[in-house]
Formats: sequence, C-alpha cells, structure tokens
Amino acid sequence: MPQSTVLHSSTERSPVEFQNQMKSWRPLGIASLPGLLTILVAFGIIFIGVREFLYPGVGAQGFGVSLADPRDGDLLAIKAARDVVSGIVALIFLALRDRRSLAWVMGGLSLIPFLDGLIVLRHAGWAYTPVILIHWGTVILMLAIVALLGSGK
Repeated sequence: MPQSTVLHSSTERSPVEFQNQMKSWRPLGIASLPGLLTILVAFGIIFIGVREFLYPGVGAQGFGVSLADPRDGDLLAIKAARDVVSGIVALIFLALRDRRSLAWVMGGLSLIPFLDGLIVLRHAGWAYTPVILIHWGTVILMLAIVALLGSGK
C-alpha cells in the first residue's frame, strides 16, 4: 500500500514558528522589562509635560527651543498637553497587558520625539546637540520596547 503524502498548506506553521508567535501573544507582565521601561517613558513624559505647563520657560529650554517672549508660554501648553496625554495613553495600553497593541502604540508614539528632535535641529542646528540626542535617544528606547514586546520578553 503506498504511503500517503501529507500536503502542507502555506498557512501551516512549524511547531517552533507557532511557539514563537505565541510568545508575543502572552499577556504582558507589568513588572516585565518592557513593562517597566514603558512606565519609565510614560512617567518621564508626563513629568516633562507638567513641568512645561507650570514652568514654560524651563520647559522650553529643556525642549531645546527658547521662548522669545515669556507670554509665548501659552503655546508651550499645547505641547505640555500632548506630552501628558501621550504618557497616559502608554500607561492605558500597558494596563491592557496586550503586547501587540502596546507595541503599535509605542511605535507610533516614537514619532513624537523623533519629530521634536527635527524641530530642535531646524531651530538651532547642532548647537543643541545634547537636547537632540535626548529626543532621538528616547526614540531608540521606545523602539527597543517595541522589539522586546515583539520578542515576547
């Protein structure tokens, strides 16, 4: 009797591939490395937003763009609100404990410090290099969180 041949469809996965995929679907432990890093980033940006709102001159200097007139601090309140809400959104998605959703959110939110760094670069050139590196270092940290979430760690 001839042996039957089992045909595998292109959608079937090997057990190793399936196991790797399931790692990224595990609920996220808040005390895990990506969870703790998300908390660090979220509370950091909330702190920065509150500081910008209460002390606009200090916040503007920390951002890398000085205020031309102290009355322009009201414009910084817009950035302050964005920062506080961004931190809260990250914490909400962390509380959901869904790795995939948090990875997408953190990836999307990483555009904010990237673009902020470009704004500082456009405004002051490389004169504010440390500030630009802080913005872009934040992007790297956020993308590392995304990678950790995707790897199931």
